[in-house]
Amino acid sequence: MNSETLGPIRRILAVGGVALAGGVALTGCGALEDAVSDDSTTDTEVSNAQLDAAADAAVGDCMPEEVLVDQDVFSVDCGGADAFWTITAIEADPGLSAPGGTLPETDVFALCGEENGAQVPGKTWTDWNMIYDEMTGEVNYLFCLEATGNPTAAGATPVVPSAAGECFSSAEPMLGTYPCDSPDVDSTVVSVIEIDQAEWATADTAALAAECDSSYTLDAVDFFGRTAAVFCID
Repeated sequence: MNSETLGPIRRILAVGGVALAGGVALTGCGALEDAVSDDSTTDTEVSNAQLDAAADAAVGDCMPEEVLVDQDVFSVDCGGADAFWTITAIEADPGLSAPGGTLPETDVFALCGEENGAQVPGKTWTDWNMIYDEMTGEVNYLFCLEATGNPTAAGATPVVPSAAGECFSSAEPMLGTYPCDSPDVDSTVVSVIEIDQAEWATADTAALAAECDSSYTLDAVDFFGRTAAVFCID
């Protein structure tokens, strides 16, 4: 199974993985310096400033919620309210190819760990991102992200709900915990059925949902198609 340009954070090609929205791609070939121009960028390209910042990026640096959407910004002050993600691993020139913006999940997991992106109850959001050359598919930078705990722009805490009485929005691709009086809330947890990691890709979620004593159920599916839990909700 391949992960594509989905995510709560753009699968950044030229910009672009639970931050949020579709993917994009870096145009050009050869050296990155020659691939983009400070005077000519689109929402599918990273700027020269961002490329320079990526070259200097290190574990512990922080990034905003929507990664590389603002072409003037790569990282932000970790002490600021806009510091949504922290980089947990980064590799330049990893020797990987992402033709069409698609990177095999095994390549992501090799750097970021197999729990990356999974919607595990009680766990902080994680994600990954990359900068690649659209022409050749060559991945220039691959990096792994974990939420710092600062709320999303909509007001959700980036932690997957885990306890009865917690509230969330089922419309969002990554499940975060909202104040229950938020206008975005449409679901309240009654109970949670967690799934063993070895069964995330194969669990019979319909059978698990039948165990719920609630009005509705929701599978906690991630961008790789794995289900880490079934939520019993009202």
